[in-house]
Amino acid sequence: MIGTVRTRALAAVCVLAAVSPAVAGCSGGGAPAPKATSAVGAITPVRWWSNGQAEAGSTIALSGPDRAAKKLVPSRSDYCSMLKETVAAGKSILPGVTASDPALLASTKAFVDELQHVAPASVAPSWHVLGSALVALVGSGGNPVGVQGIDAAAVQRAGSLVAADATHSCGVDLSKHRPAG
Repeated sequence: MIGTVRTRALAAVCVLAAVSPAVAGCSGGGAPAPKATSAVGAITPVRWWSNGQAEAGSTIALSGPDRAAKKLVPSRSDYCSMLKETVAAGKSILPGVTASDPALLASTKAFVDELQHVAPASVAPSWHVLGSALVALVGSGGNPVGVQGIDAAAVQRAGSLVAADATHSCGVDLSKHRPAG
């Protein structure tokens, strides 16, 4: 039973990483990542994406990463732009950030919240499934065993729908952008 749970959790992680490679915080090749600012050794998360309420390069408050999302509305244009900018950002969004760093959790929450708000109705429910799982995974310090309540099959279905829509509607092939382990 425990082996099955771990297998499902790992399957969910793989789907999340495939769909949201830049958020996964893995390092590797690709386009250079935006600079994160540093204050007394702490890393301040910075958006790599733009939408109707926030510009790429703007800082994300650790205490309120969802502030911009509250003002967003569904927009295919903003949605596709965020996906394209995420893929273009490469595989390392916050250089030097570890899985347990609050900056990674804040940037993940901001990205997921903003993407969920701009996602068109056809993929919004899938992003709620993926987003919840991704935030839980990052919140666990990247340890899939520590993530509870994730339905791996639902995550896989959501990931497939998001990937197909990204290809068809946005011209973004998410399957080509997988993080290195």
